[in-house]
Amino acid sequence: MTETPTPEERGAAEHEAMLAEIDAELAAERSSRARAGQRLTGLVLLLGGLIGWIASLELQVGKEFLLANPGASLSCDVNPFISCGNVMMTWQSSALGIPNMAIGLAGFALMGAIGALMLSRTALPAWFRWARLGGMTFAFGYVHFLAISTLFVIRALCPWCMVIWSVTAPMFFATLARTIESGDLPVPAPLAAVLRRWVVLTLLWYLLVIVVIALAFRAQWLVMLGLG
Repeated sequence: MTETPTPEERGAAEHEAMLAEIDAELAAERSSRARAGQRLTGLVLLLGGLIGWIASLELQVGKEFLLANPGASLSCDVNPFISCGNVMMTWQSSALGIPNMAIGLAGFALMGAIGALMLSRTALPAWFRWARLGGMTFAFGYVHFLAISTLFVIRALCPWCMVIWSVTAPMFFATLARTIESGDLPVPAPLAAVLRRWVVLTLLWYLLVIVVIALAFRAQWLVMLGLG
């Protein structure tokens, strides 16, 4: 005669089954195809580095022009709150003691070169991979400092600066995802499943920035649209 399981035994069995299902899902996630393969991440770094370098060069040339021609305006000076000149002449443009443009020219060139190495499937040593992540983490953090200063302190939008923000985000998220997938940065499986989705994280970050800009300058947008 078969003995009927007690409620406690049934509960324990269900709990074990649920844990087994979770383990299976995590194993499937770990074994799934790479979302940040070496060549794809290298392409992101190469293209981002190229675009960021051009934007940094435009800002450098623009600042030199303004220093040589006080009172002049740049092509990206659309109005008082969409203006490269109003941003690049503030102390935040040299917050670390050297012009941000110089940091961008060097940093984006370096990341572009790393991207080219990755595209060619060059094996990078562990210390170099950690330096890559450290450099992009610094860049992404510094972008947030500059973005917050621009939106809430300087109260002006710099088009070329926003180009730099736009390329730094995918470069950081792709590098972070690559570091996790390569095993250099061990994190819990549920967190890894989130951080590996670098495209989604980039799009969410873009959405957040757009919303913040819309709210921070809502009065100016209304005036530009003739509704204010």
